[in-house]
Amino acid sequence: MRKTLENMLSKISAANLTDRILHGILKQKLVTKTNIFLRGDSMLAHESGTCSGSDLYFHTPSVQTREMLFYMTSCGYYYTDYNYHITRDYVEEFLLFYICDGRLSIRMGDKTIVATEGQVCFLNCHLTHEYYTIGHTEFVWIHINGSNIQQLYDHVLDLYGAHVFHSTVAPQIKKDIFDFVYVCRNDQMMPDLEASHRIYRMILTLLSGIPQRKSILTSSKKSHRITDSVVSSAMQFIGNNYRHSISVADIAQNVGMSKAHFSRIFKKQSGYAPHEYLIQIRLNRAKHLLKTTEMPIKNISQEVGYQDVTTFTSAFTNRVGLSPAQFRNSSLGST
Repeated sequence: MRKTLENMLSKISAANLTDRILHGILKQKLVTKTNIFLRGDSMLAHESGTCSGSDLYFHTPSVQTREMLFYMTSCGYYYTDYNYHITRDYVEEFLLFYICDGRLSIRMGDKTIVATEGQVCFLNCHLTHEYYTIGHTEFVWIHINGSNIQQLYDHVLDLYGAHVFHSTVAPQIKKDIFDFVYVCRNDQMMPDLEASHRIYRMILTLLSGIPQRKSILTSSKKSHRITDSVVSSAMQFIGNNYRHSISVADIAQNVGMSKAHFSRIFKKQSGYAPHEYLIQIRLNRAKHLLKTTEMPIKNISQEVGYQDVTTFTSAFTNRVGLSPAQFRNSSLGST
């Protein structure tokens, strides 16, 4: 019986997740949120070969994050058939896969290698690359970037001599990628520092060959973690209501605080001002809809909480660097 990524996700223990907000996420039933957008047997409108149950998510890092930290731009979990085939000349990210089931053929330059169940793949997408599934395959993936990630990637490649490897650290890589998927799936965001640490930890894990169990944030001040129930509740409220016209005052009222006091606490613990966090959630969801559906941009703007498509387009373009239409037609990993 083939493995399902939903089953894997449901087995992740709340004790292994660093943020209390994820504990609430674990209690939710995992269901595909966008079944209404299925096209035949394909889940993703712009990627042939992806099957029902597949999904992908996006994150829009700030300028400061791009300059100083490691960051995720997109992640997902895919069920694929023999039609799944990707060829790209250039994407401005690096790509980590974990193969849950099946086989994935990967070509980088003049080298081709087949990744199988339990293996990790690490690709430099700046270079021409190609990958395709051999029959039905299930995998989780994440596009990552950062200021010195090229040097770390080169070091990993020198160490292993290949883009695909199977080692004792693969389960740790799988867990970290699943944690990103979990947060995104529930319309939440990790704090930038936590996300950066997790990405750095994955790369260090590959370099050392030893699972990096202790989080930097475990030994740091609680103000750098989403452990406060107020912030957790606020993020869940935003995730449930971003489609509506909500304000920071509404969020503060929901958690029983004044707007000013709530804003200080939220900023201190999450790294985002509440209004900026709300915008990020809306834009991440908009990216998802642009890539996975054929919905008109006007409808998408309304779906993510903008009543005016002009305001939506301006906010999207200013933060993403592409208009919604340009993003829809861009390579998957970009921005």
